[in-house]
Amino acid sequence: MRENKSLFFLILAMSLAGSGCASIWGWDIHAPGILSPQFSREIKPIDARAALFIPESVYNYRSTDRGGRFADPQTFHIGEAYVPMMVEGFQAAFSEFILIDTEPTPEIMKQYGIEWLAAVGIKSFTNRVTLKGQTVGLKTEAVLYDRDLRAVHHFESQGSSDQRDVFAKKGGPQVNLNAALERNVIAVVQHLQDQIQSRDHEQGAAS
Repeated sequence: MRENKSLFFLILAMSLAGSGCASIWGWDIHAPGILSPQFSREIKPIDARAALFIPESVYNYRSTDRGGRFADPQTFHIGEAYVPMMVEGFQAAFSEFILIDTEPTPEIMKQYGIEWLAAVGIKSFTNRVTLKGQTVGLKTEAVLYDRDLRAVHHFESQGSSDQRDVFAKKGGPQVNLNAALERNVIAVVQHLQDQIQSRDHEQGAAS
């Protein structure tokens, strides 16, 4: 009888672990990984040929920050949602877009006629759980390169599920994560657009 009980609990554990989100102890949190209509209201495309490079570490980025001593264990699968959102954001923000899936070189820049290249990495992820709810946030760092692959600007961006005007605010950990990632993508893209337009204007005036 004891062996039958042990077998029953083993089967139950395997079933729950394979169900997608919940396991016996803890949560796997996957964001939808898509931009909301809010993005297109805030970001309008500019006329520029821009490329994006995302390091491999971003694709696999996860966090096990549970957000508080009494919160259940949580694993946030950040990279799997952030990468497609950043790609979608660049496609919408620039008239011409190229995704670079290998380490950029001057030869690649010249071959594809890339005017501007942004390399975006994740710096930190925060999770705060209180009696009032949960707030998550993402901080990234990016470098802007010119056509000769010279670094011309470095900046950090943040996105939080607690920011104003986030889509479906406080809708659960998956929606909170998606909102934080989207706010980060908006911040990155807006900053890059401003930098590129400003530098294009300066180059035009100089010539």
